Amino acid sequence: MLLLIARIIGAFSSYGKPRMIAFSMAVGITLAFIPGLTLLWFVLFIPMMLVRLNQAAFLGMMAAGKLFMPFVDPFSERLGYFILSRPGLYEPMGRFLSLPGTNWFRLNDSFVTGGFVLGITGWPFWFLISLILVGLYRRYLAVKVKTLFSKLGGKVPLLKKLSIAVSAGRRIGGAA
Repeated sequence: MLLLIARIIGAFSSYGKPRMIAFSMAVGITLAFIPGLTLLWFVLFIPMMLVRLNQAAFLGMMAAGKLFMPFVDPFSERLGYFILSRPGLYEPMGRFLSLPGTNWFRLNDSFVTGGFVLGITGWPFWFLISLILVGLYRRYLAVKVKTLFSKLGGKVPLLKKLSIAVSAGRRIGGAA
């Protein structure tokens, strides 16, 4: 857990491209909208783990997004029900779901469909918000966070280990 926190702090503070960090954060939020343990979630998650992403920002935002999902789920479920109850989708969805293996995507579930549509359509918005947040963090908070950890590092052993882990993560390349 300490290493994940160190990598997230290092990801924001690193000299990596802000667009790459914002892309990773937006993909993490998008995957947070889709209910886990469905084939759709794994089909999107596994390639993102194999592509060159800032995985600390990706996993951190996915975990943070999952914390807020109980507030978004009612809206997501209503959106999925609205989409699935359209008369024009009965026949195409029926044909799609009659194909072998497609029922594992669980697209006939209103939570999954609503979360998928909400995540995919909201991706540009999350990307822009993440890009702004990374820029604001680097401009106003990065130096303050670094000095705070260096001051408290001598007094609190846990924070000293955290600052060592952040610097080690930068050397290894964990926060590209």
